[in-house]
Amino acid sequence: MYNFNELLILFTVVLFLVVVFSFINEKTIKLPYEIGLVVFGFGFCLILILLQQLHALTLPEELLDLVKQFNFNDFLIHGVLCFMLFSGASRIKFNDFNEDKFLIGRMAIIGTMVSILVYGSLFYGLAYLFQLNMSFLEALILGSIVSPSDPISAMSILSKVGLPHRLSLIIEGESLFNDGVAVAIFATLMSILEQTGTELTLVSFVWGLFADILGAVAVGLVVALLLSVVFKQTKNRYIKIFTSILTVMSAYLICEYLGFSGPIAAVICGLFYATGIARLQKRGMDQEIQEIHDLFYDFWGVIDNLLNGVLFLLVGLLFVDIRNLEGFSNIAILIILIGSILINTIARTAGVFGNVVFVKNLPLKMSKFSFTVFFTWAGLKGGLCLALVMGTGTSLATDTYSIFLIATYAIVLFTTVFQGLTVGKAYERLK
Repeated sequence: MYNFNELLILFTVVLFLVVVFSFINEKTIKLPYEIGLVVFGFGFCLILILLQQLHALTLPEELLDLVKQFNFNDFLIHGVLCFMLFSGASRIKFNDFNEDKFLIGRMAIIGTMVSILVYGSLFYGLAYLFQLNMSFLEALILGSIVSPSDPISAMSILSKVGLPHRLSLIIEGESLFNDGVAVAIFATLMSILEQTGTELTLVSFVWGLFADILGAVAVGLVVALLLSVVFKQTKNRYIKIFTSILTVMSAYLICEYLGFSGPIAAVICGLFYATGIARLQKRGMDQEIQEIHDLFYDFWGVIDNLLNGVLFLLVGLLFVDIRNLEGFSNIAILIILIGSILINTIARTAGVFGNVVFVKNLPLKMSKFSFTVFFTWAGLKGGLCLALVMGTGTSLATDTYSIFLIATYAIVLFTTVFQGLTVGKAYERLK
């Protein structure tokens, strides 16, 4: 358990790296902010590992101890995720989804479930073919980790590539909601693996999933509705900001206590506040409303950029967790790397195509082929995948956990860096 001084040291080091790497990236290769932090963090980690192996660098034991205590799963899932999702969702109003709400809902729920099943089945076949240590249930758990597109990556990276507003909303909407679906499926599959749950049937699984989602929506709406009264009535603009923070924290904690999806509740709160502020603006943009609007979005914009910077840097730095691979040959590692990326692409394609095959009119008059290819390529993965995979360490055999880490990291790096840099060009070619 960290004391305050240790937390301050750790945060200072991370923020120092965010500032330095961001500045170097801005003045040199000029990658998008988030992708640059992943690349520089990954490169920095490789250099540290190389220098340590050559005995050219010795890191202070105190710092190493702090890093070993750090739990990325807790940091993201039970820490900053609710604020990042609230901040991202607060830029979108409920009625922005009206035109494509059913498509977004199907992609977030059915598409995610199809992708998990396809990924798990194909990866199990790969493991069986090359005699890797993995059961079918474990392969499905891996599928639930890597199948959902990451809301943080989608909102922070794809917003900068110049996509049409409607397509951006579909991508962001799917990403905001499918993480809650995937986390619910992940938790259910993990309980079966650990034999802590009761006997599971398809009906109970589906009912539990929908109860989790609907419960989160209800909690988010009720908490946001109650606290928005304070937000609207107070004349103190700082109390308004404090109320928005309290809203997302309260909704998230209530969902954690009741067993609902905290991430979905955070999204609902963000959408609620965005819709409420938009309604105030429609009544007339006087100076007070303008100040509320500017302060709210300036505050949450700073929080969003700070947490995004820390998260994407950690995605690069956490490569250190998969360097102990003595039990695997170079060929086996290469098979897992390439196989995981190819299977992820196939599974994502199946999930998207399964939702559009029976749809007659797609957004912007896109063909089914173009829509499927584009949304497959726009399915970026990020810190959420790494947080989930790192939560399996105590439940899996060492070799299986290493396979999970290699596969997840390969997919996160490939989609974040390569797909994130090329998704805009992919759309230009397809339209």
